[in-house]
Amino acid sequence: MLTIQELNSDSISFKDAKRIYLNSFPQKEQLPAEILINNIALGKAKFSGIFSESQLVGIVYYTMYENLAYIFYFAIDSTIQSKGYGREAMKTIRKHFANYKIILLVEEVREDAENNEQRKSRKRFYLRNGFVGSGKIMTEGGVRYEMLHSKNADVSVEEYKKITDYFFEDNDNNYRENESAV
Repeated sequence: MLTIQELNSDSISFKDAKRIYLNSFPQKEQLPAEILINNIALGKAKFSGIFSESQLVGIVYYTMYENLAYIFYFAIDSTIQSKGYGREAMKTIRKHFANYKIILLVEEVREDAENNEQRKSRKRFYLRNGFVGSGKIMTEGGVRYEMLHSKNADVSVEEYKKITDYFFEDNDNNYRENESAV
């Protein structure tokens, strides 16, 4: 059984969690560190480790607002992928957020994308593990994503905007200048 444990810079596993984050997401999809850190300090976000007993197997960075939980980043350590940890982590995450509508974004599947097979694979993973496609396309940081949400919890564009506005409201930056939804 996996557990989710909040991390901070003093946590023993913090360095490994940071490595997982930096190795799992392209730089263009990583939010500026000051936004991530600032929102944790404000109590608006959590950076948590996913553990199998005492072994860190993955990470999740998320925010919650009203009845919404938005997972910005979820990743399993690349050295132990394909061993069922992702599936088990998704079960644990869905249980952790049982009273929330869960939102996450995946890169838009597009035939002209260099990593289209990886995009398809990632989307299939989430669809097999309790999420549904919304068909809603969001642009964040200049990258186009499809919004997925937990089954039986349809999420509107307005709800997505509400939680992202909450997350970004205290940050002075231009990161969201290309933000849009269709």
